[in-house]
Amino acid sequence: MVDRDIALEALSALLNADVASVRQQSSGATFRTASFPAAQPEQLLIKQLVFTVLDADETSQVSRCSFGRIQCILQGSEPVSDFPGVTQRDTGSGRNHIIDEDEFFAPQYDYDFTHLRDTETYWRGGEKYERPNGWFRFGLKVLDKYDGNTWLGTSYRSTQSCPGEWPVSYHGTSKKGSEGIIEGHYKPGPGQVYGRGIYSTPEIAEAIYYAKTFTSKKNGKNYKVILQNRINPEYREKYNNDKYWLIPIPQGTSDGDEQRVVERAIRPYGLLIKEV
Repeated sequence: MVDRDIALEALSALLNADVASVRQQSSGATFRTASFPAAQPEQLLIKQLVFTVLDADETSQVSRCSFGRIQCILQGSEPVSDFPGVTQRDTGSGRNHIIDEDEFFAPQYDYDFTHLRDTETYWRGGEKYERPNGWFRFGLKVLDKYDGNTWLGTSYRSTQSCPGEWPVSYHGTSKKGSEGIIEGHYKPGPGQVYGRGIYSTPEIAEAIYYAKTFTSKKNGKNYKVILQNRINPEYREKYNNDKYWLIPIPQGTSDGDEQRVVERAIRPYGLLIKEV
């Protein structure tokens, strides 16, 4: 079982920022990094999580290096193995966020995949679901946050899909850093840099290359963290034999329109943490 405080540290790594909760703040916790003084935090709502993660990628050296890996793979080159690796870290951006844990986490959907090994094939959204075996999942409170809950399937889970649910992916990398990531290998689309958008993968073994790594201040252990999402198939393009999924976002799209695209195309429902 992974401690909830470590989940907050995982969010900090994802967002390249300091993240604390109302609970911690009430106990006297302050926001401070080595490079920046204490500052007023921004409240982070669950529907803003993916958009905020994507924005954080723009200040993340780990994410910028990850763009090169995707480019190599989609252009048929051999990427550097075991990258970014357990030792690579980001320098803090100085941003601060605060969350209401009761409105952010859904503990009834926490699930310990740490010691699981599947003997059956699972399906979600009509596509193969590679469960995140080896990871611990913190459920995110997304029920009734969007236009219904059909995209999540039902609370009773089997190996089969439910009508109308969306397939599962694991967060890869961001819209801006991916500009031109496959330009020159594929013909650019009209009016945009081809390849610009949100990349993710249905394969947990591939997603681990893009996971952020952090050292817990609570127990000194190293962890990796990634998001588990549902992807709206209406907005998704597939590449590299279905290993990478892209949600295109045309160049010049306003921040408001980008956020609306994110909300209707990719929705997180689990925060995955793995000790390394």
